[in-house]
Amino acid sequence: VNLTRLPESVEGTRRHAGRIARVGVCIKSEQGELLPGAIPKVTIVKHARYLPEDSSGDAAAEVDILARIEKNLREAPLAGFVAEGAAPFGSMSNSVDAALRQATLSGMPVVKVGRGNAEGPVDPTRVPLCIAGSNLTATKARLLLMACLMKFGSLPPAQNPERPTPGELDAVKSKLADYQAVFDTH
Repeated sequence: VNLTRLPESVEGTRRHAGRIARVGVCIKSEQGELLPGAIPKVTIVKHARYLPEDSSGDAAAEVDILARIEKNLREAPLAGFVAEGAAPFGSMSNSVDAALRQATLSGMPVVKVGRGNAEGPVDPTRVPLCIAGSNLTATKARLLLMACLMKFGSLPPAQNPERPTPGELDAVKSKLADYQAVFDTH
C-alpha cells in the first residue's frame, strides 16, 4: 500500500444508540505513518455447496455472519467481507447472500470470489451490491479490500439494512463503483 496515496482520515461505521452511524477514522499519524487502529477487519466467509442449505433464504440462518456484523459495528469501523463461493462464479447459498446483503447495507463492502481455480471469474453482473473479485483468490481479495477501505472508507449504511430506501441503495451502488474500479485493475 502506498501510504502517500491514502487520506489522513475516512468515514467508518459504528452502531451507536441502536443506530448505525458514520464515524471518522484516522488513517495516518501526523508523520504520515499508518495508525494501527486504521487497519480494517476483513473476514473471509467460505461457502461449501454440498452442505445442507436453509432453503428459505433467511439471513437469520447465518448466525456466524450476523454475529460478525454486530461485532464489527461495535469494534471495527472499517470492516468488510470476502465471500469465497463455489466455482465457477463464486455462487453462495440464498441465506449467505441475504446475510452478506445485510453486511453491505450496514456499511461493510463484500467481495465475491470463486474457490480455487475458478474457471468462471466473478463478474459484476452476477453480484448485485457486491464487488466482483474476478479471478482473485480470497486472500488477495482480502488485502485489496483492506487497502480500499483505508482509501475510500466504509459504504454508506442504510438506516434499516433489512429495508433500505431506493436512495440508500443508490448511494451504496455509487460507492461500490469506486471499489469495483480498483478491483477491475487487479
